[in-house]
Amino acid sequence: MIETTYYFQNYLCNMKKHLFFLSLMMISLSLFAQEVQTCADTKILSMQRQAKKTRANPYANSLMSQYDVHFYFLDIYAERNNTLVGGVVTIGAKVTASSLDTFCFELNQSMVIDSVVYNNQSLTLGSNGSIRYAVMPNALPLNTNMSVKIYYNGDGHIVGGAAIGSGYSTDNSGLWGNECTWSLSEPYSAFEWFPCKQFLQDKADSAWIFVTTSNENKVGSNGILEGIDSLPNNKVKYRWKTHYIIDYYLISIAVAKYVDYTIYAHPAALNGDSVKIVNYVYDNPQTLPYFKDQIDSNALVLDYYSDIMGLYPFHGEKYGHSMAPFGGGMEHQTMTSIGNLGSFSVNSHELFHQWWGDHVTCKTWSDIFINEGFASYGEYLAYDHFRGWAAAQQKMFDVHDNVLQDSFAMVYFTDTNNVGRIFSKRLTYDKGSAVIHTLRFILGDTLFFKGLKEFQSTFAFSTASINDFHISMETTANTSLYDYFNQWLFGEGYPVYSAEYFSNGSNLFLKVTHVTSSPVTPLFKTPLEIKCTSASGDTTIRININQNSNTFVIPTNKIVTGLSIDPNNWLLNKDDVIVENPSLISLAIDNLDLENNTLIYPNPSNDWVSIENNAINDGHYTLREMSGKVLQSGSMNKKVQLNIASLATGVYLVEIVTPQGTISRKLSKY
Repeated sequence: MIETTYYFQNYLCNMKKHLFFLSLMMISLSLFAQEVQTCADTKILSMQRQAKKTRANPYANSLMSQYDVHFYFLDIYAERNNTLVGGVVTIGAKVTASSLDTFCFELNQSMVIDSVVYNNQSLTLGSNGSIRYAVMPNALPLNTNMSVKIYYNGDGHIVGGAAIGSGYSTDNSGLWGNECTWSLSEPYSAFEWFPCKQFLQDKADSAWIFVTTSNENKVGSNGILEGIDSLPNNKVKYRWKTHYIIDYYLISIAVAKYVDYTIYAHPAALNGDSVKIVNYVYDNPQTLPYFKDQIDSNALVLDYYSDIMGLYPFHGEKYGHSMAPFGGGMEHQTMTSIGNLGSFSVNSHELFHQWWGDHVTCKTWSDIFINEGFASYGEYLAYDHFRGWAAAQQKMFDVHDNVLQDSFAMVYFTDTNNVGRIFSKRLTYDKGSAVIHTLRFILGDTLFFKGLKEFQSTFAFSTASINDFHISMETTANTSLYDYFNQWLFGEGYPVYSAEYFSNGSNLFLKVTHVTSSPVTPLFKTPLEIKCTSASGDTTIRININQNSNTFVIPTNKIVTGLSIDPNNWLLNKDDVIVENPSLISLAIDNLDLENNTLIYPNPSNDWVSIENNAINDGHYTLREMSGKVLQSGSMNKKVQLNIASLATGVYLVEIVTPQGTISRKLSKY
């Protein structure tokens, strides 16, 4: 009986373990199933259940434009199980107007302000909802450095308006059972928990975040933890400081019972030195073992991103994570807040944000492509590098499938009060990622990654717009990208391709036509890959589409038996009909006439070259390096002259596009 009881108890114990881990697995699978949502859908979740936050009016904005913030010092209290917050916030700033007599800032209207102090003098305070006005004793002249202290307290959760939940929340993790309080300020909700100026282009030079809490808690935040002070009544004060430039919405705290699991990355650029990765993981004994392998992989991803984007921008401080019970992640500078540390996509996305979003931040919310388009493409890059090309391609196929459901999909927008549009998964994240992939195809890897690095360097610790990115990439590539930006970022929709072909063993006769899904963008000028199938092996060729219908005669010694358009999934597009058409052999006659009647002289040349064909009335020429880089281009009407005096000695390619067809000739410079 004793033996039977023992085995029965042992059986129950094992069953409980199995049930626990089965339950854990089911919940985890549910969390992993949300991976496709990640940053995007969680950032708009709250907007589906609450009204838009009323933004500052023009008058308030004009007052806040009269000073430039250079320092935030939050000395506040917080606990893991409520949303009461308060203390004193110091805003250091410089007057940028001819004079400033009213210091205007934003703070949750439910918060009580005890006093606002400047130079040890309490200021008269007025309010209009969340817009607060402190009247200075005397008008401050241009370039005056000022430091204003705001003493306040209240419930940070009463007024909601953030992208993810509310600006300041508390909850219990359903999976791990841990209480946590955390901030999520993007895009307009830093004001919910601390006084601030919510202007993207006014980054602070540095920030201190001191948080007093119960001594069983840990507090995760930005920068370096310079110390933990013991205080009376079982309280402690965490002292975090960041000396890197930081935007208002990237300042954060997370409070819970955590364990600290710190690892190190070793970017090659540090020559043996390391970057600390601090992970604040729930103190549930099962949590860290469950996520440990995935956490450890973040060090390798940081090393890889440092290779392709430039050294991790905040290497002098740290990277890290603070767990909090919400879906997805939020790229708080140097310490991402995250719900599920087990998602390779989410972890890679938020880490790439440290370059794209934190180091360089969108200039306006209309430019959120700079943040989210690139962070989403960071997922693709991580998949390609660590999980292989096939896994990355499947990810891009999924992205394309989502975007192609909207015939009018457009990256750029103007309604920055519409948080759902700012963080649209289909438009901002997926189409943003897809068109970056297209830019890589257009430029090639060398110019593409060089351009991204130079953009990061040019706009380091500042803000940038889509137009800034356009100019920067054109400068690096030394070629016009007008068509690319006009079509894929400022235009709508995608092309739908059809093709006709015929092959006689000497030439491939090809006609490619396309319509578009939106009349806003009636034409997509772009390189395009065509995969040609034959019994002797497949060949992928690259052609240039510059009209809605293009014809080509391509020499080949193969009998082409089939075609596929964009086989490597570089472009957002759909295919229509692909048919064999023997009548296309007439293209050879047209092309022969074009070849015979086109003169390029003198060739070779040292300075000037003439291109002449009296039958060409609406042609276009392009002079390229043999690598494909465009050097000159323009319209052609019977004759055009090119100045090649500044070119290096070598062989170049002249491409002439006409309604009758396209020809290519080599040009030698001596």
